[in-house]
Amino acid sequence: MFCPECAPTHQVSHVRSRIDSALTHIVERTVIRIVPRTIERLVQRIIIGNLLRVMRFLRIIREQPLTPDRHIHQRTRVVAAEAEKRGFRVTVLTIGKFTTNLFRMYTPERTYTFEGLPGLDPATTATNIDNKEEARRLFTVLGAPTPKGKSFMRAKPALAYAATIGFPLVVKPQHGSLSAHTTVNIQTEEELLRAIVTAQHVSRGFVVEEYIPGSLFRATTVGPRLIACGRRDPPFMIGDGVQTVEALFQSRDVERRALLVALGYTPKTIPALPQSHMRVDPTTVLAKGERVAVTWKINLSYGATVTDVTDEVHPDNRVLFERIAASIDLPCLGIDFIAPSIAVSWKEQRCAFIELNSLPSIDLHHAPIIQGTPRNVAGALLDYVVPSF
Repeated sequence: MFCPECAPTHQVSHVRSRIDSALTHIVERTVIRIVPRTIERLVQRIIIGNLLRVMRFLRIIREQPLTPDRHIHQRTRVVAAEAEKRGFRVTVLTIGKFTTNLFRMYTPERTYTFEGLPGLDPATTATNIDNKEEARRLFTVLGAPTPKGKSFMRAKPALAYAATIGFPLVVKPQHGSLSAHTTVNIQTEEELLRAIVTAQHVSRGFVVEEYIPGSLFRATTVGPRLIACGRRDPPFMIGDGVQTVEALFQSRDVERRALLVALGYTPKTIPALPQSHMRVDPTTVLAKGERVAVTWKINLSYGATVTDVTDEVHPDNRVLFERIAASIDLPCLGIDFIAPSIAVSWKEQRCAFIELNSLPSIDLHHAPIIQGTPRNVAGALLDYVVPSF
């Protein structure tokens, strides 16, 4: 049975997540702090680059076409579709029956090996911005507002810190994405302790930070330029004055499953909606227009929606998004921003930058996911990575 806190990654066991988190922690505390970045990248190029060559020579790694039945993230599929329009060819690297997140793109001029998105060469790209604390440090340096927060390994100091900043709070794993094992709007010490246990299922290190109310926006940049911005909303049921909460829930679930099937999910990989998150009696009849969240989790697999707001971004917000992107040497970046309105300057409202993503889900801005105007982030990324085309 899939862990509901891990959706949409469909995990059954947390062993791999804990091992990945522990290894990442060791690297961050030793390699990143001690070894100069130039030496680190040289070692990475030698080890990863040669390892991939040897594995391909021994036919441990093979290239396969991107067939519809392969479990590949939609962000790579939108890139592959755009690449095909330009006459490029994209293949995936596999190890036995296991499909990796490594790909090759063939253009008339050269071949690109990348991880997830073009430009992320596994032999040369090194970054730790996905770490919540590193992102917080960068935001602070750039003058971007960020929630008060701190990383911990144990509950006791976390409780003491929580008392200094007050409730409501958020607890999330130090390493992770897609809100997995994250708890928001924590109101009591008892809820805080439960949230810490939940986070430590996947990562020994966890972050405690103040809860900032507002909408969650995902700004996606290519190079130093903002390409798209979407407002991400949790799944809602909207009352009609006739149907019960249970009936509305079932209708919402049918819509959610239809979208996920269109994105390539199979029925067995679609997680169940967590009815336990709803704080409404299922026999209640909602008034016409009344909205009730199915779950606070803003994940597509739970029926969340993404609405394009690119044209509404306030100029001050755009400048700050692009300043953040320009400070990071990555082809594509996802910036998560919480605010009451994207149309109001960050200087004039209580808001916060909360996370950075070095491998953003650019498919959020493409059809059929986006509501409103689709933005061709895949095209912008290929223009950036393959400028001679």
